[in-house]
Amino acid sequence: MFSAPRVILLLQAARGFDRGLLSGISRYASLHGPWTFYREPHGYFVRKAATRKEELKRWRPDGVVCPVRRLDLVRPLRVPIVAVDVNDYSGKIPGVVSEDQRAGQLAAEHLLGLGFEAFAFCGISGMRWSQDRCDAFVNAVSAMGRRVHVYRLPRKQPTAWATEEAHVHKWLNELPKPIGLFCANDDRAASILESCRSLGFGVPEDVAVVGVDDDPYVCDLLNPPLTSVAMSSDRAGYEAAALLHRMMAGDEKMAGQRIVAPAEGVSTRQSTDIMRVLDPDVRKAINFIRENISRPLQVSDVVKATELSHRTLNDRFQRECGSSILKQLTRARVAHISRLLRETS
Repeated sequence: MFSAPRVILLLQAARGFDRGLLSGISRYASLHGPWTFYREPHGYFVRKAATRKEELKRWRPDGVVCPVRRLDLVRPLRVPIVAVDVNDYSGKIPGVVSEDQRAGQLAAEHLLGLGFEAFAFCGISGMRWSQDRCDAFVNAVSAMGRRVHVYRLPRKQPTAWATEEAHVHKWLNELPKPIGLFCANDDRAASILESCRSLGFGVPEDVAVVGVDDDPYVCDLLNPPLTSVAMSSDRAGYEAAALLHRMMAGDEKMAGQRIVAPAEGVSTRQSTDIMRVLDPDVRKAINFIRENISRPLQVSDVVKATELSHRTLNDRFQRECGSSILKQLTRARVAHISRLLRETS
């Protein structure tokens, strides 16, 4: 008789990335299951560590998906495991990683395309994914001859916001304005927006802010709504479930496999709804692209919207935006298509 796989899910749904993973796992199970899931009890049913271990053992699971920090709890079960939040973990247990370098590059391209001359990054101490996003952002901006002001706190571990807030305020006050500011994730960006409001800085007029994760429960509730790099954690969740299924069936062993959640594009909202382009013809061309992006635009259409030749306009795009007309048009088209895929049927 068929027995549905029993899978322990120790993932929280507080953040968009984790909700995406859960959505992908659920989608795989609905197509290839059914699966039976164990979800961690709510906080008011907190058990002692020993009690939790016994409870999980009695449930007789076939597989586990959990954060790296919970591995000590589930290793004694001796079943296949897929971990998340792997960061510096390099063991044999498979894990989900985010495409952090690409996220930093996309944020840089977005802010460079808006014509900013000054740039900044605010990350979270002690997190490798934060440092990877910072490095990619700095490299992309530096390649265009600009400097990035990186927020540094003299601590190697994450710090409570109440302790860190004064340092962030001092740093924000010292930044040149206007500036394009990239944050390691949406939570950090939310704190930056609150700080800007407290200090009287306009967003996006003085500080244009970009986060990562594109969590609608964060981005759309902020004032102004937050522009963010979308990470395809749903796809990663689906692939993680597929890998776990193969391991539970004995078709594949745990060998340190890595499943990548790709950075898929920038979801533009009001926190960067500004164009810092001095050249009026380039600004006119970019506005034309924005207003007509739903049409099958060609570079020649963009050129016709100005009174310049193709070569002259392209040279000015390179000077003002750091990219060609075609690259700017392609970037806008990809962002438009990504938004349609996420937000419409």
